[in-house]
Amino acid sequence: MNYEPKVSIIIPVYNGSNFLAEAVDAALAQTYKNCEILVVNDGSTDDGASEKIALSYGDKVRYYLKENGGVSSVLNFAFEKMTGEWFSWLSHDDLYYPEKIEKQIAFINELIDENPNLDIRKITVRTATESIDKDGKVIKIPSYKGVPKHEKPIDTILDNISNYRLSGCSFLLPTTCIADVGGFNESIRTVSDVEYWYRLLFAGYEFYCLTDDILVKNRSHGKQVGKTKVDLFNREMNELFIWIADTMNKNSEYSTVENNEKMYYSLVRRKCKPAANYVKTTYLKNKVGGFTYAVKYPINAACYSVLGTIRNVARYVYRKIYVK
Repeated sequence: MNYEPKVSIIIPVYNGSNFLAEAVDAALAQTYKNCEILVVNDGSTDDGASEKIALSYGDKVRYYLKENGGVSSVLNFAFEKMTGEWFSWLSHDDLYYPEKIEKQIAFINELIDENPNLDIRKITVRTATESIDKDGKVIKIPSYKGVPKHEKPIDTILDNISNYRLSGCSFLLPTTCIADVGGFNESIRTVSDVEYWYRLLFAGYEFYCLTDDILVKNRSHGKQVGKTKVDLFNREMNELFIWIADTMNKNSEYSTVENNEKMYYSLVRRKCKPAANYVKTTYLKNKVGGFTYAVKYPINAACYSVLGTIRNVARYVYRKIYVK
């Protein structure tokens, strides 16, 4: 492996003393050694418990304390402090397998060997993930069947709306992307990570996925923001999907009836009614008209809505059993 850049592992923490040590240990256990670890405390109110854990690692990690501002502000703060050529975000309640960074860097080396002229400043590499409960027990292994290692940006955009496979902590990103597309949007409280991935996609970044390697453990528990701020989460998701639709349709290559139909049906299935109606009335009504708009869409939407209801019931049961 000829290309061995420094990688910055960023660990944001807020009142995370119950999981933080596991996350730091997972970062320190990386088999790829050219890493630095930054722990950024987002103004925790746990009587210094999170800070005590971070400081216990001494010079093995770089620790910072800042005023509370949300995870996006933590990442943007860390961007100013890190010195790596690539960065990887590790939530304080998630975990990496030891080979996570090494396999991503090895894959980048493979890409360079195949194409020495490849602009690695415009690629991202993510991995397959699994879900664990609060005690670290594996409770779900999402299917990556049919997901290629590399696909067209529009396919990634539409696939993620339907299946949500872009797990933030699985990414390895070039630090140059910060100067290119900016940092995380601090005005978005629950889905700023998703918005960032789409910003990269629309900016022309190539997304690669190591589909055969489960290298990240995403922890599910009852205190996650998507579960404690449901109304805000749903509103921000609908607003995000409307922005995605508008951005997608500004590109003549992406602005097709087929792509908008795929997005519409995915949003119906996800029960994102405001965004689904927006796509239908703004980008489908005037393009298809007549029978298709009046008959086909309502019938198909009803079928997808039923599938969405079944999906939501299954998720509700899953959370009641596993997510505490």
